[in-house]
Amino acid sequence: MAGALIATRALRCISNQSVAIPGCVWERAHKRNIIIHRRLFSTASINNLIEHHKRIRCLVPKTTFAQLDPSQVFTNSELRLTDIEVIGFDYDYTLAPYNGALEGTIFNMIIEGLVSSRHYPPEISQLKYNPDFLARGVHFDILTGVFMKVDAYHRIAPDSVYQCFRKLTEKEIQDMYPGMRLFFPGGDSKRFRQIVDLFQIPELYAWCSVLDYLQSTQSTPHPVLVYEDIKNVTSELHVHGTLHSHIMRNIEEYIEPNPKLVDMLVMLRRENKQLFILTNSPYEFLNVGMKHIMGENWRKSFDVVICQSMKPKFFEDKYRVFRRLTSHNTPAYGQVTEFKEGEVYCEGNVRDLHRLTGWQPCNILYFGDQMYADLAEPVLNQGWHTGAIIRELEREIELLNSAEHQHNMFILKELNNLIREVQRFLPDPTAVHYTDLWCIERKQVRAELRRLHISEFCSSFRTHLMPTLFYRRLSRFAEIYTSNLTNLAHYHPSHYRFTPVRQDLPHEISGNSGMLDND
Repeated sequence: MAGALIATRALRCISNQSVAIPGCVWERAHKRNIIIHRRLFSTASINNLIEHHKRIRCLVPKTTFAQLDPSQVFTNSELRLTDIEVIGFDYDYTLAPYNGALEGTIFNMIIEGLVSSRHYPPEISQLKYNPDFLARGVHFDILTGVFMKVDAYHRIAPDSVYQCFRKLTEKEIQDMYPGMRLFFPGGDSKRFRQIVDLFQIPELYAWCSVLDYLQSTQSTPHPVLVYEDIKNVTSELHVHGTLHSHIMRNIEEYIEPNPKLVDMLVMLRRENKQLFILTNSPYEFLNVGMKHIMGENWRKSFDVVICQSMKPKFFEDKYRVFRRLTSHNTPAYGQVTEFKEGEVYCEGNVRDLHRLTGWQPCNILYFGDQMYADLAEPVLNQGWHTGAIIRELEREIELLNSAEHQHNMFILKELNNLIREVQRFLPDPTAVHYTDLWCIERKQVRAELRRLHISEFCSSFRTHLMPTLFYRRLSRFAEIYTSNLTNLAHYHPSHYRFTPVRQDLPHEISGNSGMLDND
């Protein structure tokens, strides 16, 4: 009764007075109120539920809930930094946090390549890049040009499906993908792809834009052929070094110097952590970027530097030997028997890395941004610990901390709870009526939440009720994740223990009323 009284007083204070209470006080009161709700609803009549619905908007707090820290490192699996002796880093989007200008440059280069080498209409040169349309984690169908968000159980989110820039109706989605699920009959997995790399976003926006333009001119482009042309042009940008050369000439436009990174690496070395770089980028490209980020002496911060590693082959092919780079940045032909200070190496494999360094896999923590190339193989098959750098978290947390988002989420959770409870009285006509009525209201609140997002595909991490397939894989491949590598500096490198928050399973929630549901 004491807990119920505290929660009731807190709610009365919020609903009747325009006073702010600390987020932690509201949070404690709301958690106690969850218990009150479960007890109330376990014996509630339909009239009780209807009366509670009338009061929902009065219960919305006049202040925001406890704020999330955008510089926090989030935990999927327990990780003790005292066990970590070696820390490794990818380069692109990990050590080098490119700004949004790079995506626009890549888009323009792809369009230029389509016109000059694939003879596409010169009018497509007028197409403009929109960085806010696509998002990492979105799936796409190369046969139809459809982009979609998919949850952890391969269910398609019906309000996040677009064919190029046209939003599809639920009927159109049902006709194209029966059952509203993404599945691969007959091994058709190559038809469906996922955006897992930030470099893919401008590439796929080019595909979307060019398809849309060609269709608007009464052409009949085949989505697969346009997709293959764009993939080939993009590959040529990398193979011929065009993209790397442009970035090196204009490095200050895409990356800022990062003294925080220097300070963090100094702190790690002071705690006797061994540091290494493992990247697919060539050394010349890495060197220009790291000099800009950290200064001329950046190599002194790392015990081992490995370039052109060809991940994920680095973790899979046991017979690719290491090669030392000469002063001319060409691979030497001599056998590598040890890693020498100041030298740079290329190619190689993970087995030889362990052998030449004496590092134990269970003592290695590796950070990267690409879940498959950087994280999946080392954590699943090599015994490394892994951390993901997810740039989108900054925008996601800014949204989650907004008062409008938090207040709508409060209402949404209350409506979810009412819908579950009123269905206990089915098939009573009144229960049927209010189930339908509150579902309509819930849809309206969800639309308000969608409006707050910049991308048409909203959050990369969840659909309305479920985590996305992107987050499901993130939680499997990364033990910790954060928005920026330097956020690690907030945690003591030899003593901190990352501990995940215990999540209640559906069968562990009393009455399964769903008050802890996260939409």
